[in-house]
Amino acid sequence: MALRNIIPVAAFVLLAGAGAHAETVKFTFATTNGVRDFSSQAAVRWQKAMREASRGALDMTFIPGGALGGDNQLLQQLSNNEIQIHVAGPVVVHNLVKQYQCMEAEFVYNDEAHGLRVWNGPLGKEVSYALEKDYNITLLAVGARGARHLTANKPIEKPEDLKGVKVRVTNKLREDIFKAYGALPGVLPVSELYGGLQQGVFDAQENPISTIWGNKFYEVQKFISLTGHVQSYFVFAGNKKFVDSLKPEHRNIFDATLADAVTWMNKAVAEEEDDLLRKIEKTGRSRVVKPDVAAFQKIAEPIVRQYAAERCKPGLLDEIAKHAN
Repeated sequence: MALRNIIPVAAFVLLAGAGAHAETVKFTFATTNGVRDFSSQAAVRWQKAMREASRGALDMTFIPGGALGGDNQLLQQLSNNEIQIHVAGPVVVHNLVKQYQCMEAEFVYNDEAHGLRVWNGPLGKEVSYALEKDYNITLLAVGARGARHLTANKPIEKPEDLKGVKVRVTNKLREDIFKAYGALPGVLPVSELYGGLQQGVFDAQENPISTIWGNKFYEVQKFISLTGHVQSYFVFAGNKKFVDSLKPEHRNIFDATLADAVTWMNKAVAEEEDDLLRKIEKTGRSRVVKPDVAAFQKIAEPIVRQYAAERCKPGLLDEIAKHAN
């Protein structure tokens, strides 16, 4: 969460050589994201850089693909210090501190930079403090994930195209919005989603392009509709007891190498999304559709306002809007 001052990694190599490597700190980073997801690629870069900068003193095991369970299970394991690091979209606000859940809601951000200002500003710090207080979880960093888009087995160009379509969604607000579009929304862990789409349990799903690519959803979905209905972000969270237990020299390396990995990830998301769409279309499995985004937004916005008024921190949407410029 950038709550500490970050200093370049190179500054700590000599520190590590001076004795930090005498004690090896082993810990586990688990995620439901696939190995090709940008967050997983960033995790591998972080793992390598941290190990090198600490001369092996910081030894992180990375377990992707939901091998240790779905996000709800992983957040429980994180809270209990059974795993020490987790990354996902903002499931922490949807599952644990729901008063902030509209920080990942339909059409609340003007663009990606707007959301990053919110997540890396006072509201992000509030989320971290709430998680620390109740769950022993702290936010370590928030980075770009890209907008969420809709995939389906038929072209979705306007909301009425979703009538009767079974769509996998991730939270109650999204469920309400897709019902308003005429869809039949439901939930399913991302680790089970490929099979669910393949078997026809769902006809459609929505995720960022990097997740659609990383989890190969394009193999079992014929169309990608660029709705951009949610600006989503990767949230790197840590077990607070574990993070606070790190020696200062280890914590500095931990923070600095993570910051470098997130910077790489942000750049990759910005530069490679169009390339991923081209790669997907080149497979011949899925075709890109450009929908009437304004029509989706018109239906979603009043639902988000009502939902926020009833379930979220008072004034949350106004606070988000303050960071628009």
